[in-house]
Amino acid sequence: MKEIILDIAGINSLWTLHEYFKKVFKLPDYYGHNMDALWDCLHCPFEFPTTIVLKNIEEIPAEMKEAVDTMLSVFRDLEKKIKKSRL
Repeated sequence: MKEIILDIAGINSLWTLHEYFKKVFKLPDYYGHNMDALWDCLHCPFEFPTTIVLKNIEEIPAEMKEAVDTMLSVFRDLEKKIKKSRL
């Protein structure tokens, strides 16, 4: 099983978060730096099975809570889509 570790320590802006996603997930140069673009780029390319591990998520600044909630929703939706496609 492949494991991707997202260590959120030190992320203090949406731009930094999306640049981190771009690096870790090896997203294309045209990545749009928003959660819709994250979904678009991630909904197909994973080797199966893949686990995403979130570390230090509690260190995200309070003003980024909405973005973190959306990020978690994207990851949950990816998981649902993958499970559904296996049926």
